[in-house]
Amino acid sequence: MSKSKKIVAPTVEIPDCAIFCQNLTFEYNQKSMFAKRALNNVNLTIQKGEFVAIVGHTGSGKTTFVQHLNALIRHQSGVLSVLGHNLGDKKPDLKALRQDVGMVFQYPEYQLFADTVLDDVCFGLKNFGIEKDKREALARDALELVGLEFAKIKDKSPFDLSGGEKRRVALAGVLAMKPKILVLDEPTAGLDPRGKSEILSLVSKLNAEQNVTVLMVSHDMNEVYENARRVIVFRDGEVVYDTTPRALFRHESEIEAMNLEVPAMAQLLNTLEEQGYTLPDELRTVEEVYEAIVALKGGRNA
Repeated sequence: MSKSKKIVAPTVEIPDCAIFCQNLTFEYNQKSMFAKRALNNVNLTIQKGEFVAIVGHTGSGKTTFVQHLNALIRHQSGVLSVLGHNLGDKKPDLKALRQDVGMVFQYPEYQLFADTVLDDVCFGLKNFGIEKDKREALARDALELVGLEFAKIKDKSPFDLSGGEKRRVALAGVLAMKPKILVLDEPTAGLDPRGKSEILSLVSKLNAEQNVTVLMVSHDMNEVYENARRVIVFRDGEVVYDTTPRALFRHESEIEAMNLEVPAMAQLLNTLEEQGYTLPDELRTVEEVYEAIVALKGGRNA
């Protein structure tokens, strides 16, 4: 009797990109009566330098997906590569991965704990073995990047800061690590309109000027529409939409059926299109829409 041949899985060619996953599947409480599949054969390629929004109702799989990206949730099945780190390896280099992928959790200011702002921002750097002089220089750069004056704030207690300042300090602690990918989970939750605008402007600047790949998990579809250039929608552990904000929000009834809000600007543009005004898809603000309509009508004097 001839010996049976071992079946070898085909090698997957992984492209040079920020994130690549093929048939990524994950199940909580695996092999138990409480097993629940949170991701089901997810296939995505995210290029370096993209600004992507990840959306979906509670339980859709979006948080499970992003927590895979720096191995907070360990890989189970399928292919997952993040900046060349193959998370399907038996022993992936988690230290290098977590330097490359910065995670900013919802309400990150609740994780501040050190006696001073400087110590808090330096905490991750210290854990990675960065020498004192270098980590303080990196902390200085990160704090100034988020709009905080180093000399005035470095010795303050994080707990004496305003809500917006705390959020900035928490973000600085991640940016000090010089991540190539920044994952933000509801980055503006709990902030006033000014604080929201400042944080999103900062993130957009990092993306545009430093080519940091941004993945933003958000329930605020207005923020998604105004800032992201690509939207990935999860439902029941699967990707159901992967497109531009404008293309996505043309599907008003389908979006609302998934308990997601259609942004006010998208509603306006949908109405204008129904009335025969076809405007560029990249419009984001009221001012941009106004100028486009003026141009379409032949100028302000028309």
